[in-house]
Amino acid sequence: MDHRTKVAEKKRVIMRAKLIDAATRVFAEHTGPLPVIDDVIREAKVSRGTFYNYFDSLDEMLAIIGQELSNQMTTDILPVYDVLDEPWQRASVGFRVFLVRALLDRKWAGFVTRPDAWPHHALVARYMARDLENGKRIGQFHFENVDATSDFLMGASMQAIQVIRDGHEDPNTYMDIYTRMALTVLGCDRETTERGAIFSLDLLQRWASGQLPVSKPHWAVNMNSREGRAFLQHGIAAQTNAPSPVE
Repeated sequence: MDHRTKVAEKKRVIMRAKLIDAATRVFAEHTGPLPVIDDVIREAKVSRGTFYNYFDSLDEMLAIIGQELSNQMTTDILPVYDVLDEPWQRASVGFRVFLVRALLDRKWAGFVTRPDAWPHHALVARYMARDLENGKRIGQFHFENVDATSDFLMGASMQAIQVIRDGHEDPNTYMDIYTRMALTVLGCDRETTERGAIFSLDLLQRWASGQLPVSKPHWAVNMNSREGRAFLQHGIAAQTNAPSPVE
């Protein structure tokens, strides 16, 4: 690749990022009717022709944003997720953490609730399929088909994220129930579903409060909001006999 080609490619990457950033701001801050392409190009200070040099439609752009945010979320949680060995631990933490993010970052939730943000090649889908296969192989999970189970749980997760984003009256208890139900779908027994709900809550509370020796993502840095404080205080008394998360 010669110098001119490298410069052109760099400019293209920068412009694409500029358009995506503009669309993210427009959709995150809008009230009333949904934004249109004109709103995005006005925010980015570019022409309509420039927009179409990079995207065929606004829907395509939003799908790309949703996928990128979903992938980034999966990468963010790896420091606390990939140290877990047991499939039931990984599943319970994976199910709950996306809901916690929705509680703390409603702008993010508005993009990842799009069905096209969770394609089968997305990181979250690949990690889920791998964990489901492993859990079934060692006898912790009992379900018929990995693809059907994964699709069902991703659909349920999107719905739960939307419910929390819209303002559930008791989102933390809702997350407890959802985590138990998700593990039940995987065929876990009642004891394991309860352990999963307690374990995932304890681990994520310790992570968000800085008690674990791993980095936190930007969306969990400020826990002084009303939602953040409620999450950190939720269910503390009920966790007296909970199994200790991996340090």
